[in-house]
Amino acid sequence: MGRCAQVRSLALAALWVVLTGCDETRFRVRTPPGTHLDVFRQASVPTVDILWVVDNSASMAEEQEALAQNFGSFFQYIDATGADFQIGVISTDVYNTTHQGKLLGSIPIITRATPRTAEVFAENVHVGTEGKGDEQGFQAASLALSEPLISTANAGFMRAAAYLFLIFVSDEDDHSFGEVAYFLRHFEQIKGIGNDGMVNIASVAGPVPDGCPDAEAGVRYAALAESSGGLVYSICAESFAGNLDALGFSAAGLKRTFSLSQTAIPESVKVYVKSDCAREGATPAGCEQEFNDCASAASGIYGRTCVVKQSLPDGFAFEQDTNSIRFYGEAVPPFGAIVEVGYIPAGEAP
Repeated sequence: MGRCAQVRSLALAALWVVLTGCDETRFRVRTPPGTHLDVFRQASVPTVDILWVVDNSASMAEEQEALAQNFGSFFQYIDATGADFQIGVISTDVYNTTHQGKLLGSIPIITRATPRTAEVFAENVHVGTEGKGDEQGFQAASLALSEPLISTANAGFMRAAAYLFLIFVSDEDDHSFGEVAYFLRHFEQIKGIGNDGMVNIASVAGPVPDGCPDAEAGVRYAALAESSGGLVYSICAESFAGNLDALGFSAAGLKRTFSLSQTAIPESVKVYVKSDCAREGATPAGCEQEFNDCASAASGIYGRTCVVKQSLPDGFAFEQDTNSIRFYGEAVPPFGAIVEVGYIPAGEAP
């Protein structure tokens, strides 16, 4: 596979020279080091089910309104990709029988065919402010995505082939019974064993460790999102628009985990993300080096290269137990990108 991938990269470079008539030195073939190369393609037109879990306690009126008003910032990427999406909203209330993980609103599942999408979301996300102070976002989400609700009140929301994106929004921490690790395993296994890469989790809560004047620290929410490789944002931000913009990009169904074809020596793993010259490249925050060899090249040439950092919160990690790489935070490869992973297989250890 490695040699074939290298040949493909060289072929692209040669084609670019022929099409442009330019000297070959204007395009450099950059390949991660190692004796083996695995090549993957990031999603281009994703299928995604997005579940918003919104605190409905007495202090959340302003935040719910901010979500409603800034939905466009969140929705723009999902809409632009032509994604096959479904959006649902539940509250953190596990006591009120009309809540308890049930999708809310007169149109509980928003799709591309839903008229006045922003207005329907605004209605749904106003989940009320009469919930108890014992917010249980994790438990509410668990109920929403489990039987009997997935076959009754929430039927049709969770599709087998769709990525699942959970977004928790609260000005207090989660009070569900059970460790964060338990809920992480539960949510990541909802799509089936080995499909944890199809589940993405984000948190918009009080900043850790001290919170802010209007919110207590969302320690458990942040821990869950970070452990899954997801995004963590402050509910106290001056504007929700920036946070929702980033969440929309992530929610559009980008793949985070890629399994390698051979067992890799951990310290040998290097990751390059290459983007089409006609598109934006990887987010700089996730790159230790960036190269732009496009030189006015047309689309189809993958000349934008990000050498991805092996670090957190923005970078990649090699997970030895699953022999895979997982992207974190801002390092998630953009739509249509090529991911190249170079490494030395364990069988070739010196």
